[in-house]
Amino acid sequence: MATRRPDLVSDTTLIVVATVAQTVVITLTLLVFIFQFRSQEKAIKDAAYQNVMSHYTDYIRMLVEDPKLTRLMLQVDSPETAGFQSLSPDDQTLAAYMLMGYGIFEELFTLHKKKWIDDASWAQWCAFLDRYSSHPLFPRVHELSRGTFDPEFEKVVSDMLAKHADAASAKRPG
Repeated sequence: MATRRPDLVSDTTLIVVATVAQTVVITLTLLVFIFQFRSQEKAIKDAAYQNVMSHYTDYIRMLVEDPKLTRLMLQVDSPETAGFQSLSPDDQTLAAYMLMGYGIFEELFTLHKKKWIDDASWAQWCAFLDRYSSHPLFPRVHELSRGTFDPEFEKVVSDMLAKHADAASAKRPG
């Protein structure tokens, strides 16, 4: 009489292993979906912010095209804007262009902060900003816009302006 060999794995064990494997696959699939939704939400938020920045740039461009609109930004009683009110129309136009450039530099800073621009590229933009900030009207633009941009970016610009002021005072005899 032949003896029956016992099965190496019972039917119950196979069912348990298959159920655990399915559970793991379903859990991993859900985790992938969760991470995709989170990254999609972040992309939507970033796109919304970029859209607002685009509108802001268009708004400042209107100031450049029609310098009379600078009255929208200049309040008579504001000490920060007192220096702008005495500017010639040409200098007001130049200051509006500078404000538009300031906004673009702030967008670049934000992209660098998010690691979307590498350090080498940011260093090149920063060198351009350093050159840009050496213009005599730039400190007025910086003061006028203080508190309306990323505080870290404003600190970078303030440090550049302080460096320019130190260099200028070192050149003066005395």
